[in-house]
Amino acid sequence: MAWKGERETLWERAALLGMVGSGFLLALKLVGGFLAGSTAVLADAMDSLADILVSGLAWLGVQLAKRPPDEEHPYGHWDVEPIIGFIVAGLLVIGGIEFARYSLGLFSSPRTPTTLALYVMAIDLGAKIFMAHYTLGAAEKTRSPALKASGENYRSDIYKSAGIILGLWATRQGYPILDPLTGLLVSLWVVKTGLQVGRENALQLMGTVPSPAMKKDIENLVLGTKKVIHTHRVRLHGMGAYFIVDLHVCVDESISLLEAHRVTHDIQRRIVEHFPEVASAMVHIEPLDIHCVRRPPAANQKVDKPSESYKGQPR
Repeated sequence: MAWKGERETLWERAALLGMVGSGFLLALKLVGGFLAGSTAVLADAMDSLADILVSGLAWLGVQLAKRPPDEEHPYGHWDVEPIIGFIVAGLLVIGGIEFARYSLGLFSSPRTPTTLALYVMAIDLGAKIFMAHYTLGAAEKTRSPALKASGENYRSDIYKSAGIILGLWATRQGYPILDPLTGLLVSLWVVKTGLQVGRENALQLMGTVPSPAMKKDIENLVLGTKKVIHTHRVRLHGMGAYFIVDLHVCVDESISLLEAHRVTHDIQRRIVEHFPEVASAMVHIEPLDIHCVRRPPAANQKVDKPSESYKGQPR
């Protein structure tokens, strides 16, 4: 499926961008922070190291998730994406807490670094804006929870870098206490972002319905299929960026088994073609009977009494 190939390409590019970009920023902050005498910049270099690990996990998720289905994983390995996203969320929370501890420690002994620290963080800010924009854009196109987690990480870094710049500027203006205060507030923002990302990925791992609108669109598409009279019990299960669809459809019980088989394949083909984010669709064919009908029949539609073999059988 072409959409899957394009998705994997975008995903890999975004993950590699994160690793290369974070590696460059790590080297820049280590050298610049040491020369400028800025503890804040050196501490932020550790955050860049965490970003490298985050991007590396996202790239690893690409390699694992795109592996074909096997006997142990008949539906593929796409569930690794929210797992990776959950790990990223944990790193965000840990990083935010550690940066908060560092900021609290500066209240007792604030430092005044050189202007080089401002230039270093300005470059970092510009790089994080680009990385966040690119990664979140790729996440939206690919519906990747792992990429979204990485993109949210970069977006939180934008505020953090801006806060560090503000703190460095305030420190040089004679208000050194604003440096650790700003760092503390930014740290709380990072923790909040991590908790939010973790919640979203946890809900996906628990099989939360992705979109009521998507479910309705699938129902309308199925009802437009030839021979289909009614559909119900439409269920969607997320697997990373993809979904598995499970639904029941009602047809006239007088049609042949071969015709019912053709209807099933027609429905599956139409769903996968119209919804590229759907990996597969499982269709359960039912005869039109009193258990199946959920709406008044059309004026020219004859509804026969259910067969004895179907009476009382759960749907």
